[in-house]
Amino acid sequence: MTPSYSTALLALAPGATWSIANPMDYSTITWLSPDIAQPSKAACDNEIALQTQQEPYQSCKQQASGLLYKTDWTTIPDVADPTKSNTYLVNVQDFIVYRNALRQLAVHPVADPVWPVKPTSQWSA
Repeated sequence: MTPSYSTALLALAPGATWSIANPMDYSTITWLSPDIAQPSKAACDNEIALQTQQEPYQSCKQQASGLLYKTDWTTIPDVADPTKSNTYLVNVQDFIVYRNALRQLAVHPVADPVWPVKPTSQWSA
């Protein structure tokens, strides 16, 4: 999500009601919450700058979480247990290493991540 006055207002005035004609133009904000002070343009500009700085880290975290989700199936005990499945995942350890690397990026995101290579599933015969 590209930082804008909309995202700044959501962060600076949670629970406030407002409308905006152009999310990139502060002057198009119509403030509808008389009990909540409208953040100033300077405060919004500072928030946009902060969100812009944090964007690569948030993107890293979201992508790592998504990749973890796509390999959750490898953590099901039966998948790698030859006593419970006729065909089973032989290289479960490769997925453990891969998922640990992704988990590190999800917990400690970096601006320019080096993504681990997803192993190819190898099944028993």
